[in-house]
Amino acid sequence: MITVDDFEVFCRRSFAGVLRTIDDLGDRLVNERPRQIMASSPFALVTHILGVCDFWIGHILLGKPSDRVRADEFTASGTVEELHHRVDAWLLSLHRSKSQIAETTSLAVDPTTEVPLEAEWTVGAVLLHIYEEIAQHLGHLEVTADVLRMENST
Repeated sequence: MITVDDFEVFCRRSFAGVLRTIDDLGDRLVNERPRQIMASSPFALVTHILGVCDFWIGHILLGKPSDRVRADEFTASGTVEELHHRVDAWLLSLHRSKSQIAETTSLAVDPTTEVPLEAEWTVGAVLLHIYEEIAQHLGHLEVTADVLRMENST
C-alpha cells in the first residue's frame, strides 16, 4: 500500500530534478520559450506543476478555496530563486499536511469534471494523479531545457 510518506519521498525526488534543471538553465533561459517546439517556458512549466499540486492537494483533497487560473500558469515568469522558494514552500506545506492527508477518507471536491477517471476518484487516486503530473511535466521540462540549450548554443 502506498502511504503519504511514500508520496512525499517521490515528490521530493521529482522536484529535486525540477530544481536541477532550472538551476542548469539559470535566469538567462528559465523564461525562454523554445522556438522550435513552441513549448511553455521552464518557469511556466514549474509554475504549472505547482498549480496542479496546490489545486489537487489543497482544493480537491483538503477542501481549501482555490483561485487557480490555469491559463495564467503558462504565461508566468520570474527567477530561478523564486522557483526554489516556491518549490520549497510547497514541499514544506505537503510535509505539514501529511497527517491531514493520511486521515482523509473522502475527497472534499469531486474532480470528475476536471479529469474524468474510469474508476472512482479516491485519496490514493488523487495522490497518484498528482505524482503523474509532476513526473510528466518533469520530463517535459527536461526536453524543453535540452531544446533551449541547443537553440542557445550558437
